[in-house]
Amino acid sequence: MELRVQLASVVPLKACVCVLPPIEAGSENLPINHIQPELRFGHAAVHTACSSFSDLHIRDGLSQKSSRRTTGILWYASNNEQFKQNIKALVEAINKKKNAIQKYITQNYTGHQRFQTLHNACPGVMTLHLYRQLRFWCDENIELVSFGWRQKSLFRATNKAELLAQMEIESDASADKAVPMMQMIKQIINVPEERLRLRRPVKVQPTANIVIRRPDMLGQVERITVTSIMPFIIIQDEHLTIRPLTEFRPQVIKPRTDRVKTKVIGTLHGESIEVIL
Repeated sequence: MELRVQLASVVPLKACVCVLPPIEAGSENLPINHIQPELRFGHAAVHTACSSFSDLHIRDGLSQKSSRRTTGILWYASNNEQFKQNIKALVEAINKKKNAIQKYITQNYTGHQRFQTLHNACPGVMTLHLYRQLRFWCDENIELVSFGWRQKSLFRATNKAELLAQMEIESDASADKAVPMMQMIKQIINVPEERLRLRRPVKVQPTANIVIRRPDMLGQVERITVTSIMPFIIIQDEHLTIRPLTEFRPQVIKPRTDRVKTKVIGTLHGESIEVIL
C-alpha cells in the first residue's frame, strides 16, 4: 500500500492511536459496560494506523455489522512539500475510489443485490470498512483534538398496524413471548398512532472534538465534532494538543427539563416502544 510507505518514510511530530477491542459475531446488541482502548505511540502507532486504513475484509469470529475501530492522530510537520503533495494525492485517490464504488452499488442495485454484487466482485470484503473515508487536514491551524465517546438514541415514528402485526407474529412464534406480547398489544391498541414512537440505542462511538483557529474569524475559533473510527492524518507546523481516547463506562445521563415525557411499554427487536404522554 503506497500510503503506508509514504507515512512510514517521514518521522511524525507525534503519532498516537487507540485500538478498540473488536466486537465478536453475535454480540452486536449486547449492552456495553466497559471499553478499554489500547494506546500506541510512535512507530507502533503509524504501523497500527496504516493497518487500519487497509483493513477491508471480514474476519472469522468477528462481527460483520460492527466496524473494527482504531482512533487517533498521525501528525506530521509541514516543511516537506513533496510529502504533503504525495499524502494529499493518495488520500484523495483512495476516498474517490471508495465513493465511486459506493455510488455505483447503491444507484444500480437494491437490498440483497447490493451485498451479492459487491461480494461477487470483492470476495470477503466488509462493506462498512470499504466505504469509510480517510480524514486528512493540511495546514488548517488545528489547535486541539480531544477524543471522547458519544452515547445517544435514535427515534422514529411507527405504523401502528404494522407494529401490532409484528407483535402478533412474535407472539405466535414463541410460547414464552405470547403473554408479554399480548399484554403490550392491549396497551398499544387504544393509543393514537401519533403518540407512538420507537427508540433504538445507537452503538457507542468514539468522536473527536476539533478546535480550528481561523485567521479570517478575528481571533475566534471553529469547533467541529466528527466520528473517529480510523486515525486522522494532520500535516501542519502549528502546535497541536492531542487528548487521547480514555476508557468508556456508561454514563447516567440526566434527562433534559424540556424533554418530551414518555412511558416505555416494552421492547421489540431491540427497539423500545414508547408512548408520548
